[in-house]
Amino acid sequence: MDTARLKRFATEARTKIKQGVTLMIRQWGFDADGNVMEEPQLLQGGTLFRNQVIGDEDVYHRWCALRNKIQQVGLRNVYEEAAYTWFNRFVAIKILSKNELLESYLDYEAADGKPTPIIITQARRGILPEMSDYNRRRVMDLADDHNREAELLTLLITSVCHNTPILANCFGHINDYTELLLPRTITTQGDFLDMLNDVNYITDEDYRQPELIGWLYQFYISERKDEVFASFKSGKKASKDEIPAATQIFTPNWIVKYMVQNTIGRIYLDNNSYSSLKDNWKYLVEPAEENTSEENILKVENPEELTIIDAGCGSGHILVEAFDTLYSIYLEQYASPREACDSILQYNIVGVDIDTRAKQLAQFALLMKACSYVPEMADCHVMPRVFDMPEPISEREMENLKDTLPHFFLGGNTKVINETIEAIELLQQAQELGSIMKFNVSEATRYAIKTAMENENASQFSFYPHLKLMLALTEKYATACMNPPYMGAGNMNPQLSKYVKDNYDEGKADMFSVFMILAINLIAKNGKYGMINMHSWMFLSSFEKLRKTILNNQQIDNLLHLGPRTFDELSGEVVQNAAFIITKTHSNGFGIYFRLVDGKNCADKEH
Repeated sequence: MDTARLKRFATEARTKIKQGVTLMIRQWGFDADGNVMEEPQLLQGGTLFRNQVIGDEDVYHRWCALRNKIQQVGLRNVYEEAAYTWFNRFVAIKILSKNELLESYLDYEAADGKPTPIIITQARRGILPEMSDYNRRRVMDLADDHNREAELLTLLITSVCHNTPILANCFGHINDYTELLLPRTITTQGDFLDMLNDVNYITDEDYRQPELIGWLYQFYISERKDEVFASFKSGKKASKDEIPAATQIFTPNWIVKYMVQNTIGRIYLDNNSYSSLKDNWKYLVEPAEENTSEENILKVENPEELTIIDAGCGSGHILVEAFDTLYSIYLEQYASPREACDSILQYNIVGVDIDTRAKQLAQFALLMKACSYVPEMADCHVMPRVFDMPEPISEREMENLKDTLPHFFLGGNTKVINETIEAIELLQQAQELGSIMKFNVSEATRYAIKTAMENENASQFSFYPHLKLMLALTEKYATACMNPPYMGAGNMNPQLSKYVKDNYDEGKADMFSVFMILAINLIAKNGKYGMINMHSWMFLSSFEKLRKTILNNQQIDNLLHLGPRTFDELSGEVVQNAAFIITKTHSNGFGIYFRLVDGKNCADKEH
């Protein structure tokens, strides 16, 4: 996969779509600051705007929703969200079609002397995707009006998104106002649709790679990342909406394999010495003999116990590799492909990310991986367990928790209710703190919450997603694998900085070292975690307490000292890395170490 081409595609497409969305916002009567200059009028059966009657009352209501959203979050956030919504959906549709899970709606065919998306030429022949009767009538009204082709495309693609299980379950429904903002320029020569169909940007083989959408997302937000880092240099702290852009980077695939094979893979081999799977795991490091004693091994009886969490999962690259490894394990244990895919998504894999977009992409990537083995997984009968940070619940609901929770628990003692309230209070800060929240919840309370959430009415409570996330972050896993966020203490905002100092003193110098402590907290005794982060924790005095804790209480199985030039898309030697596997046990044995600092690029280090 040529990442240089993908970066060019993502950055150019982002610019084109943002420009198109900005133009649409102006066309709908807003100025450059988001102020209303012209307002539509609601008519019976239609909308009047700029002396033109649009035969649809919904246009008026969508316009009102757009105005309200601009007032709530600002113009920039609205056009960024709308641009990414359309970028993301179109790319996902293209990926699904190239993997034979959806019709080739966005491929071109010749019509009236110009290349036209198949979904439009089909509509003009009366062949439509699943949609309501009302939308079907709207399509028929638009189909023969070539001046309203972008409107027709919007309606058709929106219907595809809402009626395709993977798209609807991963990405949700397109907000009503977003329909107004699909750029009218999208079908013009050289614009986004042309780019999607240009093999000089993305080949058919690229579209079949599960990591494609993750690479595209990293490159899509790269300009935003540059803006955030520029603001750091001027002394600005990271706000909650800047944390994702500042901390996401895509891990080289061989390093992901190294982490997964030496955590999940190693624990499986420790329990199944007869396995031939290690012949295919070429990044597996044979342990030092003194580290393989029975008391240092996590015992597992079946594949369902090989659980893994990535608490900063981004677009799911590590989780997808874990899926592959677990799938081979399930098959060796005589599971059918369908049983393996169902079990992996239901029991083995958990992802968490502070960024909702990344969470959506991780779910999509995992489902695409499952579909590569069992196409029927596209019906989403099992959804990947990937969590983002829930919206805070209202002050009124918080004040009423003592009265509400007994209904949730269908009873509940004082301790359970008080611990649950304390957890929900912390979860009000989830969008600032992300996965590093520490919950003071007893096993009795966790059990009570898990039991209550099985009630068919549980999802009606506003705090339901909050408690689902809390349960995920208080589980004990066999393994954890992460490329955690890198953010020095000086760039943390005051709320994040205080929480880190109060709860992660040994790792407070950087967010990656906080995640090292988090990883140990997330895994069971004798569990293993794999991580790639900055190598500064190995040397600097600010990490001395952390080093002592690791050496005195844990076991370094193996470590790759990667140094600079690990990430080919990052120039210079500012980012210097180490990747390593640590077991939650104390041993007097030695680790296995690889000094790779002299490698001139990522492939050189891999070799």
